[in-house]
Amino acid sequence: MSHKPLTELKIKSLKPRKERWAIADGRGLYLVVMPTGEKYWYHRTWKDGKETKRALGRWPDIGLKEARELNYTRRAPQKETPLILSTVAEDWWKVRCIPSLRPTTLKCKGYFLNGLVLPELGGRDMRTLTPQDALAFIRRAQETHGAHTGHRAKIILSQIFRFAIAAGLVDWDPTAQIAGALPPLPPSQHWSVVATEDEARHVLQTIDRWGGPRIIRLGLLLLAYTFVRPGEMAGARWQELDFEKEEWRIPPERMKMRREHVVPLSPQALALFRQLREATRHPVWCFVAHGMDAPYPPKSFSYHMRKMGFGKGKMTPHGFRGMASTLLNEHGFRPDAIERQLAHIEPNAVRAAYDRAEHMEERRKMMQWWGGYLERIIHPLPQTAPSRADVSP
Repeated sequence: MSHKPLTELKIKSLKPRKERWAIADGRGLYLVVMPTGEKYWYHRTWKDGKETKRALGRWPDIGLKEARELNYTRRAPQKETPLILSTVAEDWWKVRCIPSLRPTTLKCKGYFLNGLVLPELGGRDMRTLTPQDALAFIRRAQETHGAHTGHRAKIILSQIFRFAIAAGLVDWDPTAQIAGALPPLPPSQHWSVVATEDEARHVLQTIDRWGGPRIIRLGLLLLAYTFVRPGEMAGARWQELDFEKEEWRIPPERMKMRREHVVPLSPQALALFRQLREATRHPVWCFVAHGMDAPYPPKSFSYHMRKMGFGKGKMTPHGFRGMASTLLNEHGFRPDAIERQLAHIEPNAVRAAYDRAEHMEERRKMMQWWGGYLERIIHPLPQTAPSRADVSP
């Protein structure tokens, strides 16, 4: 660690590395540069050969002059107020979770936080929580609730610690030290994917000929034509649909990534939505049972697919997304356009905005082709399906 005094200009020029690194200013004051580029002030003192580190805050919120003043006043060992985990978790929940997560995700995350993490560790001082403490907690959760539940509890505990690190409250995450001490998770069941045209024909014709609730049948077909997530379909509102522009705009609060998603609608999808409007006649919700004033829950799609014979490992409502991705790629559509239509978000915000504009016309043509393709799968005609070249921009 360098011991040459810092300057504001030098601090501004410090670049992130793959691992966090530190540079000293002197008298126990030093700056830590995180892989994200954020920079945090710390000071350390020694007493009886024992080192004590304290976080001072983030640069540039705290400038060099202020950091030196804080370092001077805190050089004498002081008794710190305990950093109670439940207090930090409350701030984390308000700042990081509520603004960015859907209600269903919040409910799930809240179960692990309030049902597992806080009852055992909520009253602990985060500065004294060791990797051994975290390991013992996670093992108890796994023994009581299963391996995957224990793993989710570990993730939430780690997220709280990383939130505290970013705020300059703690120096490290004890859960990062215990990965090798936990048994590997059992394999998760992945969504079933229909990978061939014959498989798609079997699924779609089964749904089309099904004699169950008409609203559910229309919803499952629309999942195939639009390949949105089941929750996004179940919560659809008529005000989101523009029949003249032939598009469906799903607002950010209903999307997994909290960003508006545009779904170009093929003539086949529009026809299904019109049938749905005649079937429900509800002023707000697209998928609602007669006499009810709330939409069907997303699990209704799964329940009725199982009744059709698509049990475990065969097909799920979510599987239409994989089916669309597989078959569209097979027919030569560009992966970038397919990923954008699946609402898989590009992490770079500038590129994401560019991609939305760049791919929209291509996506409209792709969805038009997809509508005709599925229609011919469900109701085969003597002629062959159009080739990819027929819809090339």
